[in-house]
Amino acid sequence: MAYVFNFDKRYYNVLEVNKTSYGSCNDQGFIQNITHGGRDVFQLTEARTYYFLSSGGYCWHGMKVTVNVETPLEAPVPAPATPLKASAPAPATSHSPSNSGTDPTSLFLVLTLAVFNLGQYLF
Repeated sequence: MAYVFNFDKRYYNVLEVNKTSYGSCNDQGFIQNITHGGRDVFQLTEARTYYFLSSGGYCWHGMKVTVNVETPLEAPVPAPATPLKASAPAPATSHSPSNSGTDPTSLFLVLTLAVFNLGQYLF
């Protein structure tokens, strides 16, 4: 899963910070500067809350965002099939077999791709 930041890198940047720095718009001692080209993709690799802000005073104008990534839910266990009576014919089906949620990506709807569009922020 990834989070995409769109912004004009001539004016803005994006820093990953901790919760305390996020709350006080402190851009010192950031975790990492993810600014590379103005359309930067940040990989959300674990279930936790991520904190991002733009430095240079822009955070004080609302240019900050949190992303909460949650652990995907387990796939529901299908109910056991009821055995058919010998006198009843098996129903004919023409549908394709289900993957029963064996693919982890099918268990989790992808978090909406979020865009932090700093380039269109108006003051």
